[in-house]
Amino acid sequence: MNDKRVNQYLILPEAGQRKDTKLAVEHNEAQIADYLSQGYVIVNHDDFNKLIGNAGGEYLIADDGRVYPKPAPTDAELLAVAKPAKIAELKAERDTREVEPVNYNGNSYDYDGKARVRINAAIIALDVQGADASIDWTTADNADVKVTANDLRMVIAMIAQRSNALHVAYRAAKDKVEAATTVAEVDAVTLNL
Repeated sequence: MNDKRVNQYLILPEAGQRKDTKLAVEHNEAQIADYLSQGYVIVNHDDFNKLIGNAGGEYLIADDGRVYPKPAPTDAELLAVAKPAKIAELKAERDTREVEPVNYNGNSYDYDGKARVRINAAIIALDVQGADASIDWTTADNADVKVTANDLRMVIAMIAQRSNALHVAYRAAKDKVEAATTVAEVDAVTLNL
């Protein structure tokens, strides 16, 4: 134990962060000199607390061992974070809106994964029964209606049109995000149909 080094830490700085940390008290002076020659620096207990987030703010460490407050992000850094986040938000909105119920012939039809399977199975069953065949179908708002294979195909066609419109709107919104030069411009982008 090195009593001269109580409450001191050997830190190897890298890009403002701690790449490695050692308790100085656990090493003799020769070992400490060796660590210092490898780029480690010695910091006191207060500076160490700043680096580990126990001092009410974010701090970085310079290669010379100076501990300093982390500067506020630049506009370019904020923009670099805002763009992919906005694109992910727009994509999630597009995907959610793609499976919302669709209105056809005065009725609302579900179109989630389970509904898609049911619609396709019903079309096959109705085709086998003939062109005039119909079945009772429970709509998204729990009404029972008679539908034909053609009605269900029209529901799918409406979904396909909506899906295409959503993808076109998403691509346009994504292009606006990528062309934005400020975070405010990124935030203003919406998925417009």
